[in-house]
Amino acid sequence: MEEKKNFFYRNIPNFITGIRLIAAVVMIFLEALTLPFFLVYGICGLSDAIDGFLARKLKLSSKVGSMLDSIADLLFYFVMMMKILPIMAELLEWQHWMIIVIPTILHLLAYLICMIKFKKFSSLHTYANKVLSFLVFAFPFFFIGKNYDLYNTYIYIGGIFALYSSLEINIIHLFAKEYDERNKSIFLINKKTD
Repeated sequence: MEEKKNFFYRNIPNFITGIRLIAAVVMIFLEALTLPFFLVYGICGLSDAIDGFLARKLKLSSKVGSMLDSIADLLFYFVMMMKILPIMAELLEWQHWMIIVIPTILHLLAYLICMIKFKKFSSLHTYANKVLSFLVFAFPFFFIGKNYDLYNTYIYIGGIFALYSSLEINIIHLFAKEYDERNKSIFLINKKTD
């Protein structure tokens, strides 16, 4: 019984990440920008914030948890884009697409570099990447009411963070001798951070 209890305790962050995986799949069947969509979307965002926090706070971080978190993030953002893309296609101009596509390609390149160089599927959770995650998460809310000036400004601000975050992760992967998930910034390489 104690072993079973320990198993559940050790995997609390992974179970929360699992909620994000399930909620992301549920989002596929919901109409974008509706109340049910935003409720499930909010569950995804909340689980993304809580799983990593609990893993660090309870000292339950693991390689499996880190990989599961990366997969859940990819699925969540893929589904989000799948649902929001038709709305974006209607409203965004070509320069907005460049601001979105270039950092996305660079971010995917970081996954590829990590796979080739370190033989693992993971992405660093840098400080810039955390800010970017919040900005990307908030993105659909700016389509409510279709206020062009508001989401136009938001895309440019988000694009700057996206470009910096993507470049930073690529630079860290390219110049690091070994994979270290504690790298939170190019300015903190090889410094231990909690």
